[in-house]
Amino acid sequence: MKILKYSVIFFFIIFCNLFANAEEIKIKFKIGNDIITNKDIENEKRYLISLNNDLLKISKKELNKIAEDSIIRETIKKNELSKYIELNENSKIVEDIIKDFYKSAGLNSLNEFELYLLENGINLDLVKYKINIESNWNQLIFEKFQNQLSINEEEIKNKLKQNILEKNYSNFEYNLSQIIFEVKSNESFEKKYEMILKSISNQGFKNASNLYSIAENAKTGGNIGWINKTQLSNTIIEIIENLKNDEVSKPIQISNGFLIIKINDKRKKEKKIDFEKEFQRMISREKNNQFNQFSIIYFNKIKQNININEL
Repeated sequence: MKILKYSVIFFFIIFCNLFANAEEIKIKFKIGNDIITNKDIENEKRYLISLNNDLLKISKKELNKIAEDSIIRETIKKNELSKYIELNENSKIVEDIIKDFYKSAGLNSLNEFELYLLENGINLDLVKYKINIESNWNQLIFEKFQNQLSINEEEIKNKLKQNILEKNYSNFEYNLSQIIFEVKSNESFEKKYEMILKSISNQGFKNASNLYSIAENAKTGGNIGWINKTQLSNTIIEIIENLKNDEVSKPIQISNGFLIIKINDKRKKEKKIDFEKEFQRMISREKNNQFNQFSIIYFNKIKQNININEL
């Protein structure tokens, strides 16, 4: 009887400790008919850290703000998508994006990526769910705005011809990251820019991108990757060509805000230019730039018409 008695007490203590240590689930935000809990925010933190380990260097308060903004943004997109489609997983697109994810993280296989995610406290299904929302959102933007694209192919072709004549242009590549930020009516450009510069200096460009960028690649620290010089506008080339590695450009005004570019690396590649392939690549990049702008504008529009209540 004593053994049974002590066993009951022992398990009762463990049971109480488990509940005492478990964090109470609380509703933090209500967005339309959806709720966001503290658990959702914690999962978002883990997800973002798995994409950008530099987030471990910032304060808990700032990380919490980044996670809140990110999950709110995702929920707004999901709400809008539900008006048009069922969120059925497009496995091919999701698989391709996941492959890009784990390759950029220096991993060799899906199994390695899954283990990496588990080490960060998240599972592959959560990542697939998030990628599914983003891929369907991109498809929605394409369907809504494809007829509004404005591509001057003749201008692009002439630029490419000119650049091929200048060998350094066609063989020179930049590895870039970006921050696209907007200045709201109640904000000062100078103060906003100063805050971003301070964040870049104290916490690094990736974390500043997470904090301030409205670009779709903010979650991955604003990384763009390698771009041939021919694919950049003359305005951007003039601003960045004299920058050294790890230097940051001054703000460049664009249609939906301001662009800051960081030079991660530069290289000169000796290669024969395939005019048609390079031409199509430049057109594709211009389309992506315009679709990204449409995405930001459309998101801001629907955000204005949805109730976001912090509880």
